[in-house]
Amino acid sequence: MKVFVGDIKVGMCLIEDVKGSTGRFLLSAGSVIKEQHLRIFNIWGVSEVEVECCSMNDDKADADSELLELAGEHAGKIFCQVDTEVIPMQILKDVCTKHYAAILAEGRPLRSLPDFSSANSEMPTAPLYTDIESFISSGVQLNSFPDIYYKIMDAINDPGTTSENLADVISKDSGLSARLLSLVNSPLYGLSLPVESLSRAVSIIGRTGLSQLALSVSVMDSFKGKGESVLFMEDFWKHSLACAVFCRILASQVPSASQDRCFVVGMLHDLGRLILMQHYPDEVCDSFYMSMAHGMTICEAETRIFGFDHCGLAGALFEEWNFPPSLISAVAGHHGDLRREFSIESAVCAVAESLSVALQYGCDGSGLVSDIYPGAWDSLGLSCGALATTVLKAKRQIADIHIIFGV
Repeated sequence: MKVFVGDIKVGMCLIEDVKGSTGRFLLSAGSVIKEQHLRIFNIWGVSEVEVECCSMNDDKADADSELLELAGEHAGKIFCQVDTEVIPMQILKDVCTKHYAAILAEGRPLRSLPDFSSANSEMPTAPLYTDIESFISSGVQLNSFPDIYYKIMDAINDPGTTSENLADVISKDSGLSARLLSLVNSPLYGLSLPVESLSRAVSIIGRTGLSQLALSVSVMDSFKGKGESVLFMEDFWKHSLACAVFCRILASQVPSASQDRCFVVGMLHDLGRLILMQHYPDEVCDSFYMSMAHGMTICEAETRIFGFDHCGLAGALFEEWNFPPSLISAVAGHHGDLRREFSIESAVCAVAESLSVALQYGCDGSGLVSDIYPGAWDSLGLSCGALATTVLKAKRQIADIHIIFGV
């Protein structure tokens, strides 16, 4: 029988050779799977294997079935707004159900969903603003972007800048320096030897990669504070950082996607929603409830209330802050924006966001999985088994990233 990577157990016997995602031979048919094989499968991107049918102890099977039933009920709530008959949602729901069952088996409670009982689902007679520009020019207090990022970009754009020069610029911000070194030394990059200097970090991951990491760290540092109502700041960044990790792992399997850019897109994809939450917390909650009550997308609900959605707001602000066009396009298009040119990074982010919400890493606000925009999944060219592989790879990385950023 075919078993997805998350369900492979020590002691199973292979009935077909196992090859990695690149076609590399890993293990022959007839082998009994051992603990070290599981690590090898994970490293080489194995998504599924063929094994002999096996039976479990009846008592264990009964216990597992009870936990799976509870986990399935929980998954049903989280996936209530999507068509789970559509690939990859059917696979993602199955992966998440097993994930929730494992949490229950460890004696831990499942995360509760946000309560929208006090929210308003009525359609507003008119939006609060005519467009994004009227919101930005209305006098709302927006966070200024740290000067350190622009100094880094100036250094990168100077042909005469060396790795040592760039490291010297970054070192002027001790907090940023420490975060960057922690990231480079984390499982995100999987380096065999520790990186002890910024100049070495620049030479390993490149000037562009480091500038993109500096961008994401700078944005996060400039939006510190406590949110109110449903979207607490810590939950927001837990969700965003998990999405960033999922983005990078998915991008590593898509030849045309930039891993570093995808990581940044994942971190910043919901920044527009965070800004709305800072100014209109009740209305943001209303948008979640309106979406559920009227069967519309969250972007449609936001547009009814505000006159624009969080994707467009982020895109407009990023343009004002002079962010790279490729980053703007990916963030603004992660829910599918037909007005913008298609970006493979936006497709990666769309899938990664669903993974982050489904596995309940932090909270995006609603806590419910949304449909991935049409064509996003197909554009990645991944097998459904890649979802299970991505989830397994992400668990340790997400835990480490959360520690690095203190969330």
